[in-house]
Parts: sequence; C-alpha cells; structure tokens
Amino acid sequence: MKNTFGSYIKVSLLILSGISLIWVLYLARGVLWPFVLALLLVYLLAPLVDYLTDKKFPRVAATLCAYILLFSIFTLIMLVVIPRLVDAFQEISSELPQYMDATKKYAASLQEKYRGLRFLLEREELTDWIFQGIGALTGKIAQSIAGVPAGIFLFILSLIVSFYLLKDAKKIRSALINYIPKEYQKKVSEFLTDVDKVLGGYIRGQLIIAAVVGTSIGIGLFLLRIKYAFVLGTVAGVFNVIPYFGVVISIIPALSLGLLKDPFSAWIFLWVILLFIGVNQVEMYFLAPRILGREVRLHPVAIIFAIVVGGAALGMLGVLLAIPALAILKALFIRLHQRKGQSGK
Repeated sequence: MKNTFGSYIKVSLLILSGISLIWVLYLARGVLWPFVLALLLVYLLAPLVDYLTDKKFPRVAATLCAYILLFSIFTLIMLVVIPRLVDAFQEISSELPQYMDATKKYAASLQEKYRGLRFLLEREELTDWIFQGIGALTGKIAQSIAGVPAGIFLFILSLIVSFYLLKDAKKIRSALINYIPKEYQKKVSEFLTDVDKVLGGYIRGQLIIAAVVGTSIGIGLFLLRIKYAFVLGTVAGVFNVIPYFGVVISIIPALSLGLLKDPFSAWIFLWVILLFIGVNQVEMYFLAPRILGREVRLHPVAIIFAIVVGGAALGMLGVLLAIPALAILKALFIRLHQRKGQSGK
C-alpha cells in the first residue's frame, strides 16, 4: 500500500513539474529563441566536435574548427541564397495582380465551356481572397528574409551560448548530475543520454530530410517549367520541419504558380500534386524510418495533437518544439516502464 501511495506521489510530482515547466516556458517564450537556436547549433556541430576530439584535438580547438565551417556556410547563404529569395518573393508579390487577371479570364472561359461550373466560378470573392492571402504571405516572408540583418544580435548570442555548451558539455552534464541525490544519479544520467540521442537524431535527421525534400521539390518543379522553382523548393524544405501541416502550406504557392503557368493547363495542377505526394511518400516510408530511427517514431495523432497544443501555447516556437518534446516524453515513459518491469521481477 505504501509503495502504491509513493508511486502516486511520484507521478503527481512529475505531472506538476511538467505543468510548471510548460508555464515557465510560456512566460519566457519571448526570450527563448536564442537558446533554442543555440541548442540547434550544438546538435548540428556536436558530431564534428566529437570526431575532432577523438582525433586528439583539444576540445576548444575542435569547437573553433566547427565554428569556422559554420561561418563559411552562413556567409555563403547570406551572400548567395538570401538575396535571391528576397528578390523572388518581391517579384511574386508584384506580379499577383497579373495572376489574378489571368485566373479570372481562365475561369470565364471555363464557365462558357462547362455550364455546370457556373455556381463555383462566379464567386470572384473566393479568388480575390485566395490571392490576397498569398500576397500577404509572400510579403511577410520577404520582409522576414529582408530583416535577417536585424537578427544578427540574436544569432551572435546564440553562437556564444552554443560555443560554451559545446566546449563544456561534459562538465555541465556532470555538474547537473552532482546536484541530484546519489541513488538517482545513474537513472538521471541514463535518461539524459536518451534525451541527447532523441534530440540529436531528430534535429540532424529533420535537417537532412528537409534538404532532400526541398531539393527534390525544386528539381521537380523546375522540370515542370514552373517559375520560381528554386524558391518553392526552399519553401517546401523549410516548412517540411512541420509534420503534415508543412506539406499543405508549401503546396499552395506551388499549385497557384503552376496553374498560372503559360499556357494555362489543368495538367500542371495534377503533376504538382503528384510530385508533392510522391516526395511525401518517399519521406514517410523510406527517409524518415532510416534517418530518424526508432527513437523519434510517434503516432500521427500524437504528432498533430502536440503541434496544435504547442502552437496554441507558444506560437511558432511551440510548433517547432512540439515533436522533440513529445519524443522526450516518450523516452521518459519507456524508461519508467522498463524500471517498473525490472522492479516487478
């Protein structure tokens, strides 16, 4: 009876701790971005730092080498990729009125050809609403990309935090464990190893998958001769980090520009959908199981629920953190279940 009561107390404390953590994150959501970005950088650079350390490099020197590589990639993106994205989004925004006129003319021709579509095609306000939404979206994306220089301070802060996390990772971990009672230190250390494995696998795996998906979509749209294929591929790769919702978000501009391709052809609509479905299926059944591994496998309903709750609580930050947080909870419950099984023997 005492053991059962003690178990209830532990579970209750665990739940209360989780709720308290979520509340603290909600209150501090405005200042979390540098630390989230720092954590992302740590997991991206950790394999290289660990590899160089194993090759007898001092930890500080290995970390500096990783940062030199990071700065090289960042400089390349700032000088080559970002300007092209800004120009493309601004061009799309400026051409939207032409696209609206072309769509209305095409709808009118369809109305004459297929009388049964009259009810749908006469709703011009629907067309206006769609293009206004696309215009607002592209405008905001262009402003966000153009505002990258204003976020340099945020990036520098993230670099400083991630540098010390990389350099002193083992010391920080040991210091944290030392604050825990000795009888729990081993279990906490094992759980932290699980968390490290889950986060590292998820972050690195998602970036690899996003790059593959973005490249595949970009090449596919280029072969279909759709304008701004590079930009649309980039958008598809970026939004791919949001499971299920990301593909819906990224396919809308691709379909819009595909349908407005000259000459206007309904076949483009079908080919774009088939392209996105094909790439999505390859990702789900081939890439994700092999790259992300079993540690991050979650039920689709759980993923959607986590994204909705995370988005409602913390906005975009919550959307990005929802899946790794859910994966960590899964690792925790697996660890508790294993412990319960061992104690029951």
